[in-house]
Order: sequence, then C-alpha cells, then structure tokens
Amino acid sequence: MPNTIFPFAVRPIGFSDEEEAGFDVAFAEGHGKGYGYFRLAEDNLQDPDLYVVNAEQLKAMIILSDLRASDVRPALMVGTPQIDLPYPQIARPLEWDAFFVALDDLVEKKADALARLEASDVVVVPERRRRQRLDIDLTDPAEYEKMRTKIPEDGVVLIVDKNTASRDYLSDLLARQPGQVPVPVLWAGDEMAAVDICKQQPIAVVLINTSTPGVDPYRLCWGIKEKDSPVKTTVILLISKPFEYDREQAHYVGVEGFLNKPLASNHLITVLKKYLPSAR
Repeated sequence: MPNTIFPFAVRPIGFSDEEEAGFDVAFAEGHGKGYGYFRLAEDNLQDPDLYVVNAEQLKAMIILSDLRASDVRPALMVGTPQIDLPYPQIARPLEWDAFFVALDDLVEKKADALARLEASDVVVVPERRRRQRLDIDLTDPAEYEKMRTKIPEDGVVLIVDKNTASRDYLSDLLARQPGQVPVPVLWAGDEMAAVDICKQQPIAVVLINTSTPGVDPYRLCWGIKEKDSPVKTTVILLISKPFEYDREQAHYVGVEGFLNKPLASNHLITVLKKYLPSAR
C-alpha cells in the first residue's frame, strides 16, 4: 500500500512498565501536531526513529551515551540527567503537552537532517566517540552466547506464510538493493515444510507470519533451532492483531524478536541486513 502513513517509532529506555503503558495511552490519544507515534516494545526489532530516555536512571544514561544519537536519530531525556550529555531534556513530572512539543521538534529536525543528507549524497557512518566510554559492561550473558554462533555464509531467507505473495514481494525488494548480491527467498506454507527446508540448506533468517493457518510460531521455532549449533538461524515473527506476542515463550524457544505489520519496506530491509551474511 504505497499511501500508507507510518507513525514514528519511539524506543523508551529506562522506564517502568507503568510509565511505558502511559506512553502507549498518550500515543494512542494523539497530541501535538499529530505526527503520530508508537512505542517499540523491547523485542520489536524495528529501528527506532527516536529515543526517549529516563535521565534519572544511570543505566539508561550509559546506554544513551553509547547510542550516538544525532539529528538523524535523536534522543529526548526525561528528568534530571545523571550524566552530562548533549541532548534536549524535559523535566519531571512529565507533562504530555510539553512532551509532545519536544517530540514534534525532534521529528522536524530529523526531517531537515535527512533532507540535507539526501541533497548532499553523503553516506552516513557512525562518528567516533568524542568522550571516553564508561567502562561498565551491561551486556546480558545470554548475548555473549549468541555471539559465539555464526551466520551461514550462503544462508538464505525463508518466509512462512499462507501463500507466496510475501515471498515474491520480499525477493523483489532484496533484488533491488544497490550494491547487494541478491539473496534467495524461499517459501513454506506449513511447519513441516519449513523444518524440512531448514534441514536441507543453510537458512540465515526465517520470517514467520503468525496469521498463517495451522502454524504455531513458537513450536515452529523450536523445531527449526538446533541446540548447540554453531550456525545462527534467526527467527523473526511478523505479527498483527489479534496475535499477542509472548515474550517469555519466545525467548525460551529462541525467537530473536518480532516486527509489526504493516511495516515500511525500508524498515524491513534494515532489520534483515543485520542477520544476513555480511558479504551481501
């Protein structure tokens, strides 16, 4: 749907469940200039358009210091900062009118920055740190375990869906990426076919449409993943209502995360490139 308008994705960092629920309510009601926002859940793999950070939590501020936020992907601090960082800040208690004014301002600056980059044809690369990194390891031990596995060099993409339309769309999308070797996209319409394909050839990414009839995405992921395998096969769920993502069960069977449908093509490609062989 080319005319679909996608709201801006906000990644909250360091807030309680109650505060995040408050963001959901405020975003659903709509405030400010009506640009539209939604909160990215923790396992949502989509890249954020902007960050909202609890400035009064040290861990959140350390994470922010390592994100290298910029006008292209800005950050807003809420509360009194625990670390001196060069990002806009609003006070607590949070007032929604002021909050949305700040968000709208960041979105407009983001649009200006992207327009300048597009006009200059500059390739954006992460800038080097301007300050020494705080030597605090916040990495979950489970993440180190993931790092030991490798993406198969000739791994392809498998999409599990009720028909081949999504396979055809994704295949065309990947083929049109500049400077990239086309990645084959396979299709399976049921769990047994998907598991068989994964046994027959290296699969880098499996996309499971959770609305596929007869498919239990968690059971399928369990069937695809091989215990202690040195090869990494990433499983991503494509979800839409009424499906409810079960984070605990997803982590147990090895699901990497999820993406909400509908999803802009650029967001889908950005996520996929993280899990495909680097040579591509």
